[in-house]
Amino acid sequence: MTESFFAALRVVIPMIILMSLGWISRVENLITRPAMKEFDRLIFKFFMPLLLFKNIYEMDFSQGFLIKEMIFTGISLLAIFIFAIYVPRLLTKDGNKSAAIGQAVGRGNYILYGVAVSEALFGEGNVGAVVMLGVLVIPAINIFAAVILELNRSGQAKLGKLFIAVLKNPMIIGAICAFAFKILGLSIPAPVWSAIRSVANSTTTVSFISLGVGLEMPEGGDKKLLAWGVFLRMIVVPIIFMPLAILTGFKDQSMCALMIVFAAPSAVASYPMAVAMGADGKLAGQLVCVTTLISVFTIFLWTLLLKTLGLM
Repeated sequence: MTESFFAALRVVIPMIILMSLGWISRVENLITRPAMKEFDRLIFKFFMPLLLFKNIYEMDFSQGFLIKEMIFTGISLLAIFIFAIYVPRLLTKDGNKSAAIGQAVGRGNYILYGVAVSEALFGEGNVGAVVMLGVLVIPAINIFAAVILELNRSGQAKLGKLFIAVLKNPMIIGAICAFAFKILGLSIPAPVWSAIRSVANSTTTVSFISLGVGLEMPEGGDKKLLAWGVFLRMIVVPIIFMPLAILTGFKDQSMCALMIVFAAPSAVASYPMAVAMGADGKLAGQLVCVTTLISVFTIFLWTLLLKTLGLM
Protein backbone atom coordinates (compact mmCIF):
# COMPACT_ATOMS: atom_id res chain seq x y z
CA MET A 1 0.00 0.00 0.00
CA THR A 2 2.84 2.40 0.88
CA GLU A 3 4.61 1.65 -2.41
CA SER A 4 1.37 2.24 -4.32
CA PHE A 5 0.82 5.53 -2.50
CA PHE A 6 4.26 6.88 -3.42
CA ALA A 7 3.88 5.63 -7.00
CA ALA A 8 0.66 7.63 -7.25
CA LEU A 9 2.44 10.66 -5.81
CA ARG A 10 5.16 10.34 -8.46
CA VAL A 11 2.47 10.73 -11.07
CA VAL A 12 0.79 13.88 -9.78
CA ILE A 13 3.58 15.82 -8.03
CA PRO A 14 5.33 16.85 -11.30
CA MET A 15 1.95 17.99 -12.65
CA ILE A 16 1.27 20.05 -9.52
CA ILE A 17 4.72 21.66 -9.59
CA LEU A 18 4.62 22.55 -13.30
CA MET A 19 1.06 23.91 -13.19
CA SER A 20 1.95 25.87 -10.04
CA LEU A 21 4.92 27.41 -11.86
CA GLY A 22 2.58 28.51 -14.63
CA TRP A 23 0.03 29.93 -12.22
CA ILE A 24 2.70 31.81 -10.23
CA SER A 25 4.15 33.18 -13.48
CA ARG A 26 0.79 34.69 -14.37
CA VAL A 27 0.10 36.03 -10.87
CA GLU A 28 3.54 37.66 -10.79
CA ASN A 29 2.95 39.12 -14.25
CA LEU A 30 5.89 37.22 -15.71
CA ILE A 31 3.57 36.24 -18.53
CA THR A 32 0.03 37.18 -19.43
CA ARG A 33 -2.69 34.76 -20.45
CA PRO A 34 -3.09 36.41 -23.90
CA ALA A 35 0.64 35.94 -24.52
CA MET A 36 0.43 32.31 -23.39
CA LYS A 37 -2.49 31.72 -25.75
CA GLU A 38 -0.16 32.54 -28.64
CA PHE A 39 2.33 30.02 -27.28
CA ASP A 40 -0.51 27.49 -26.86
CA ARG A 41 -0.98 27.62 -30.63
CA LEU A 42 2.69 26.74 -31.02
CA ILE A 43 2.30 23.84 -28.58
CA PHE A 44 -0.75 22.51 -30.41
CA LYS A 45 0.61 22.94 -33.94
CA PHE A 46 4.30 22.16 -33.34
CA PHE A 47 5.25 20.65 -29.98
CA MET A 48 2.47 18.06 -29.62
CA PRO A 49 2.70 16.74 -33.22
CA LEU A 50 6.48 16.35 -32.84
CA LEU A 51 5.97 14.50 -29.54
CA LEU A 52 3.56 12.11 -31.25
CA PHE A 53 5.87 11.80 -34.28
CA LYS A 54 8.87 10.93 -32.09
CA ASN A 55 6.99 8.32 -30.06
CA ILE A 56 5.52 6.59 -33.13
CA TYR A 57 8.84 6.73 -34.99
CA GLU A 58 10.63 5.08 -32.05
CA MET A 59 8.03 2.33 -31.60
CA ASP A 60 8.85 -1.29 -32.35
CA PHE A 61 5.88 -2.49 -34.39
CA SER A 62 7.33 -6.00 -34.61
CA GLN A 63 5.73 -6.58 -31.20
CA GLY A 64 2.32 -6.30 -32.87
CA PHE A 65 -0.63 -3.98 -32.33
CA LEU A 66 -2.78 -3.85 -29.21
CA ILE A 67 -5.81 -5.31 -30.99
CA LYS A 68 -7.80 -6.19 -27.88
CA GLU A 69 -7.16 -2.78 -26.33
CA MET A 70 -8.07 -0.99 -29.56
CA ILE A 71 -11.35 -2.87 -29.91
CA PHE A 72 -12.26 -2.15 -26.30
CA THR A 73 -11.27 1.52 -26.64
CA GLY A 74 -13.14 1.96 -29.91
CA ILE A 75 -16.37 0.52 -28.50
CA SER A 76 -15.99 2.57 -25.31
CA LEU A 77 -15.37 5.82 -27.19
CA LEU A 78 -18.41 5.19 -29.36
CA ALA A 79 -20.52 4.66 -26.22
CA ILE A 80 -19.11 7.86 -24.66
CA PHE A 81 -19.82 9.72 -27.92
CA ILE A 82 -23.49 8.69 -27.86
CA PHE A 83 -23.65 9.53 -24.15
CA ALA A 84 -22.07 12.96 -24.82
CA ILE A 85 -24.60 13.79 -27.53
CA TYR A 86 -27.80 12.95 -25.68
CA VAL A 87 -27.21 13.36 -21.91
CA PRO A 88 -26.25 17.09 -22.02
CA ARG A 89 -29.51 17.76 -23.87
CA LEU A 90 -31.37 16.49 -20.82
CA LEU A 91 -29.61 19.12 -18.70
CA THR A 92 -30.33 22.17 -20.88
CA LYS A 93 -32.32 23.11 -23.94
CA ASP A 94 -29.62 25.59 -24.96
CA GLY A 95 -27.76 23.85 -27.81
CA ASN A 96 -24.64 25.98 -27.35
CA LYS A 97 -24.32 24.96 -23.69
CA SER A 98 -25.11 21.28 -24.30
CA ALA A 99 -22.47 21.29 -27.07
CA ALA A 100 -19.82 22.63 -24.67
CA ILE A 101 -20.70 19.99 -22.06
CA GLY A 102 -20.83 17.19 -24.62
CA GLN A 103 -17.42 18.06 -26.03
CA ALA A 104 -15.91 18.25 -22.54
CA VAL A 105 -17.32 14.84 -21.67
CA GLY A 106 -16.06 13.16 -24.82
CA ARG A 107 -12.71 14.86 -25.40
CA GLY A 108 -9.99 14.18 -22.84
CA ASN A 109 -6.45 15.59 -22.77
CA TYR A 110 -5.11 12.20 -23.87
CA ILE A 111 -1.57 12.55 -25.23
CA LEU A 112 -0.33 15.11 -22.71
CA TYR A 113 -1.59 13.22 -19.66
CA GLY A 114 -0.91 9.82 -21.19
CA VAL A 115 2.78 10.48 -21.80
CA ALA A 116 3.27 12.19 -18.42
CA VAL A 117 1.57 9.45 -16.39
CA SER A 118 3.09 6.54 -18.34
CA GLU A 119 6.63 7.89 -17.99
CA ALA A 120 6.10 8.62 -14.29
CA LEU A 121 5.03 5.01 -13.70
CA PHE A 122 7.13 3.01 -16.15
CA GLY A 123 10.14 5.21 -16.91
CA GLU A 124 11.13 7.65 -19.64
CA GLY A 125 10.22 6.51 -23.12
CA ASN A 126 7.92 3.72 -21.95
CA VAL A 127 4.80 5.09 -23.61
CA GLY A 128 4.20 2.42 -26.25
CA ALA A 129 0.64 1.57 -25.22
CA VAL A 130 -0.31 5.25 -24.89
CA VAL A 131 0.99 6.03 -28.38
CA MET A 132 -0.49 2.90 -29.94
CA LEU A 133 -3.95 3.64 -28.57
CA GLY A 134 -3.41 7.28 -29.50
CA VAL A 135 -3.48 6.26 -33.15
CA LEU A 136 -7.15 5.44 -32.57
CA VAL A 137 -8.04 7.85 -29.76
CA ILE A 138 -6.76 11.11 -31.26
CA PRO A 139 -8.68 11.01 -34.56
CA ALA A 140 -11.75 9.51 -32.84
CA ILE A 141 -12.10 12.19 -30.16
CA ASN A 142 -11.46 14.98 -32.69
CA ILE A 143 -14.14 13.62 -35.01
CA PHE A 144 -16.57 13.07 -32.15
CA ALA A 145 -15.96 16.56 -30.76
CA ALA A 146 -16.65 18.17 -34.13
CA VAL A 147 -19.82 16.10 -34.60
CA ILE A 148 -21.08 16.90 -31.07
CA LEU A 149 -20.53 20.63 -31.57
CA GLU A 150 -22.09 20.71 -35.01
CA LEU A 151 -25.12 18.57 -34.10
CA ASN A 152 -25.92 20.69 -31.08
CA ARG A 153 -25.35 23.95 -32.96
CA SER A 154 -27.11 23.28 -36.26
CA GLY A 155 -28.72 19.87 -35.86
CA GLN A 156 -26.63 18.32 -38.63
CA ALA A 157 -23.02 17.41 -39.38
CA LYS A 158 -21.49 17.41 -42.88
CA LEU A 159 -19.17 14.42 -43.12
CA GLY A 160 -17.02 15.89 -45.88
CA LYS A 161 -16.19 19.01 -43.89
CA LEU A 162 -15.53 16.96 -40.77
CA PHE A 163 -13.18 14.63 -42.64
CA ILE A 164 -11.16 17.53 -44.06
CA ALA A 165 -11.05 19.23 -40.64
CA VAL A 166 -9.68 16.06 -39.03
CA LEU A 167 -7.03 15.63 -41.73
CA LYS A 168 -5.87 19.21 -41.08
CA ASN A 169 -5.42 18.50 -37.36
CA PRO A 170 -1.67 18.86 -36.57
CA MET A 171 -1.74 15.74 -34.37
CA ILE A 172 -3.14 13.66 -37.23
CA ILE A 173 -0.54 15.10 -39.61
CA GLY A 174 2.22 14.22 -37.14
CA ALA A 175 0.97 10.64 -36.81
CA ILE A 176 0.60 10.18 -40.59
CA CYS A 177 4.13 11.49 -41.19
CA ALA A 178 5.55 9.16 -38.55
CA PHE A 179 3.83 6.12 -40.05
CA ALA A 180 5.03 7.14 -43.52
CA PHE A 181 8.63 7.30 -42.31
CA LYS A 182 8.27 3.89 -40.62
CA ILE A 183 6.59 2.17 -43.58
CA LEU A 184 9.00 3.61 -46.16
CA GLY A 185 12.01 2.93 -43.93
CA LEU A 186 13.19 6.53 -44.15
CA SER A 187 15.94 7.58 -41.79
CA ILE A 188 16.28 11.01 -40.23
CA PRO A 189 19.70 12.71 -40.18
CA ALA A 190 21.19 12.79 -36.69
CA PRO A 191 21.21 16.61 -36.30
CA VAL A 192 17.55 16.82 -37.38
CA TRP A 193 16.55 13.94 -35.11
CA SER A 194 18.36 15.60 -32.21
CA ALA A 195 16.30 18.76 -32.72
CA ILE A 196 13.06 16.75 -32.97
CA ARG A 197 13.85 14.89 -29.74
CA SER A 198 14.70 18.13 -27.93
CA VAL A 199 11.40 19.74 -28.86
CA ALA A 200 9.38 16.57 -28.21
CA ASN A 201 10.99 15.96 -24.82
CA SER A 202 10.13 19.50 -23.68
CA THR A 203 6.47 19.23 -24.70
CA THR A 204 5.14 17.83 -21.42
CA THR A 205 6.97 20.48 -19.39
CA VAL A 206 5.84 23.51 -21.40
CA SER A 207 2.31 22.15 -21.78
CA PHE A 208 1.72 21.72 -18.05
CA ILE A 209 3.22 25.17 -17.36
CA SER A 210 0.81 26.53 -19.98
CA LEU A 211 -2.08 24.76 -18.23
CA GLY A 212 -1.07 26.53 -15.02
CA VAL A 213 -0.98 29.91 -16.72
CA GLY A 214 -4.47 29.29 -18.04
CA LEU A 215 -6.01 28.17 -14.74
CA GLU A 216 -8.32 31.12 -14.42
CA MET A 217 -12.06 30.70 -14.09
CA PRO A 218 -14.07 32.89 -16.49
CA GLU A 219 -16.54 34.96 -14.51
CA GLY A 220 -20.26 34.29 -14.68
CA GLY A 221 -21.76 31.31 -16.44
CA ASP A 222 -24.13 28.62 -15.26
CA LYS A 223 -22.55 27.01 -12.19
CA LYS A 224 -25.10 24.19 -12.16
CA LEU A 225 -24.26 23.15 -15.72
CA LEU A 226 -20.56 23.50 -14.94
CA ALA A 227 -20.96 21.13 -11.99
CA TRP A 228 -22.86 18.64 -14.14
CA GLY A 229 -20.21 18.76 -16.88
CA VAL A 230 -17.38 18.17 -14.39
CA PHE A 231 -19.33 15.36 -12.73
CA LEU A 232 -20.01 13.61 -16.02
CA ARG A 233 -16.41 13.87 -17.30
CA MET A 234 -14.44 13.19 -14.11
CA ILE A 235 -16.76 10.86 -12.18
CA VAL A 236 -19.40 9.18 -14.36
CA VAL A 237 -17.24 8.26 -17.38
CA PRO A 238 -14.38 6.64 -15.39
CA ILE A 239 -16.76 5.00 -12.91
CA ILE A 240 -18.53 3.28 -15.80
CA PHE A 241 -15.60 2.32 -18.00
CA MET A 242 -12.68 1.67 -15.62
CA PRO A 243 -14.41 -1.32 -13.94
CA LEU A 244 -15.11 -2.69 -17.42
CA ALA A 245 -11.42 -2.35 -18.29
CA ILE A 246 -10.49 -4.16 -15.07
CA LEU A 247 -12.98 -6.97 -15.74
CA THR A 248 -11.66 -7.32 -19.29
CA GLY A 249 -8.23 -8.09 -17.85
CA PHE A 250 -6.04 -5.20 -18.95
CA LYS A 251 -2.86 -4.52 -16.98
CA ASP A 252 0.31 -2.43 -16.82
CA GLN A 253 0.85 0.05 -19.68
CA SER A 254 -2.43 -0.91 -21.36
CA MET A 255 -4.36 -0.18 -18.16
CA CYS A 256 -2.46 3.09 -17.76
CA ALA A 257 -3.43 4.18 -21.29
CA LEU A 258 -7.08 3.26 -20.69
CA MET A 259 -7.08 5.14 -17.39
CA ILE A 260 -6.08 8.29 -19.28
CA VAL A 261 -8.70 7.69 -21.99
CA PHE A 262 -11.44 7.68 -19.35
CA ALA A 263 -10.06 9.82 -16.49
CA ALA A 264 -8.09 12.64 -18.16
CA PRO A 265 -9.56 16.16 -17.87
CA SER A 266 -11.14 17.95 -20.79
CA ALA A 267 -8.66 18.84 -23.53
CA VAL A 268 -7.40 22.42 -23.63
CA ALA A 269 -8.28 22.51 -27.34
CA SER A 270 -11.94 22.17 -26.34
CA TYR A 271 -12.14 25.89 -25.58
CA PRO A 272 -10.95 27.39 -28.90
CA MET A 273 -12.87 24.76 -30.85
CA ALA A 274 -16.09 25.53 -28.95
CA VAL A 275 -15.65 29.24 -29.68
CA ALA A 276 -14.86 28.62 -33.35
CA MET A 277 -17.97 26.46 -33.82
CA GLY A 278 -20.38 28.77 -32.00
CA ALA A 279 -20.79 26.81 -28.75
CA ASP A 280 -20.67 28.37 -25.28
CA GLY A 281 -16.98 29.31 -25.05
CA LYS A 282 -17.21 30.55 -21.47
CA LEU A 283 -18.64 27.25 -20.23
CA ALA A 284 -16.08 25.30 -22.28
CA GLY A 285 -13.23 27.27 -20.69
CA GLN A 286 -14.63 26.72 -17.20
CA LEU A 287 -14.90 22.99 -17.83
CA VAL A 288 -11.27 22.81 -18.95
CA CYS A 289 -10.13 24.75 -15.87
CA VAL A 290 -12.12 22.81 -13.25
CA THR A 291 -11.54 19.33 -14.71
CA THR A 292 -7.79 20.06 -14.92
CA LEU A 293 -7.67 21.04 -11.24
CA ILE A 294 -9.75 18.05 -10.16
CA SER A 295 -7.68 15.65 -12.29
CA VAL A 296 -4.75 16.03 -9.89
CA PHE A 297 -6.81 14.28 -7.23
CA THR A 298 -8.76 11.84 -9.38
CA ILE A 299 -5.73 10.56 -11.30
CA PHE A 300 -3.91 10.16 -8.00
CA LEU A 301 -6.81 8.08 -6.63
CA TRP A 302 -7.16 5.94 -9.76
CA THR A 303 -3.40 5.33 -9.86
CA LEU A 304 -3.39 4.40 -6.17
CA LEU A 305 -6.30 2.01 -6.63
CA LEU A 306 -4.87 0.30 -9.71
CA LYS A 307 -1.38 0.02 -8.18
CA THR A 308 -2.87 -1.45 -4.99
CA LEU A 309 -4.78 -4.01 -7.07
CA GLY A 310 -1.57 -4.90 -8.91
CA LEU A 311 -2.95 -3.79 -12.27
CA MET A 312 -0.30 -1.16 -13.03
